[in-house]
Amino acid sequence: MSKLNEMRMYAWNHTGLNWVDGEHSINEKKEYFKKSDENSIEELENAFKDLEYGLGSEINKENKDFRNYSIYRNLSGENKTETIDLIMDQENPTLLCGVDINLKENSSASFLINAFGSGENLYINSQIRVNLKKASKAKIVIVTNLPEKSKNLLAFTSIIGEDAFLDISYIELGNDYSLVNIKNILKGDRAKLVEEGIYFKEKDQFLDILAENDHYGNKTDSATHFNGALKDKASKNWKGVVDLKNGCHKADGKIADYSMMFSDQVKNKTAPILLCREKEVAGNHAASIGRLNKDMLFYIMSRGFDKKKAESMMLEATFAKTLDKIEDQKLKDELSKKVHQMNTRD
Repeated sequence: MSKLNEMRMYAWNHTGLNWVDGEHSINEKKEYFKKSDENSIEELENAFKDLEYGLGSEINKENKDFRNYSIYRNLSGENKTETIDLIMDQENPTLLCGVDINLKENSSASFLINAFGSGENLYINSQIRVNLKKASKAKIVIVTNLPEKSKNLLAFTSIIGEDAFLDISYIELGNDYSLVNIKNILKGDRAKLVEEGIYFKEKDQFLDILAENDHYGNKTDSATHFNGALKDKASKNWKGVVDLKNGCHKADGKIADYSMMFSDQVKNKTAPILLCREKEVAGNHAASIGRLNKDMLFYIMSRGFDKKKAESMMLEATFAKTLDKIEDQKLKDELSKKVHQMNTRD
């Protein structure tokens, strides 16, 4: 067994948040119906070669050894939104993929990375790497919407250069087992990050998220905000780390997770952590479990709605902000409908 999604500094060991026990399960390269891009991006490879990232060495090795789909984008100038579909079905139930995006100086791009499928026992191990050079801008929305009895292993890593800006959103609905690692490295001065996430787990589904923002540059700014909901016997671990490194003068890092629990049988573990090695910096970390704005709840109930209906309306309104970042209207409507169905309570 290996330690996956491991915290760099152990905290609250008795809670079981420091890592997830697991191991790789793919031992051969599977066929995939889409053709891979052929040429990797040397500039991006050089930027990432000395970094530690991903869910763990064993899962990284599985992705490298048995990858069956690769996408490379080396971009300059202004680019239109591109949709990357990571599709699985009973004929293609196993996907080990890599998506590399390199944005040159003063460039901009937008991506929708959509993992979805049909059937049972689908498996995806995806590694997404983004390198933002000076004054570049990227908007990336990642959607994981797999059926039940599916397994999702996702590692997203970014390097944000001087005056660069990354807007990253992660949306997860469905699939029974999910490990997610999101690591952002604010390397250049005045690098900026806005990160949002939403998740909804039900039945006996499991989700483990590790969100890390490492500040190296001066006047860097990160704001990470997750909203989620759990029902039935679902369980979730959320670990958020802001690391203000030595030398990141006047940096500002914020990280938070807000989770609603709709059953007494759910298990919710949340640990926001702030590490600081520099003076004259600002940091904020927060978590809330099972709470909604009391004034807003009272206002909605005063309009004739019962408490459960009012709570459901507030949850969907909270999710809508992140869902609105999806530029594909059909997909946005589909996900909104699924959230509404999951959110229905007797």
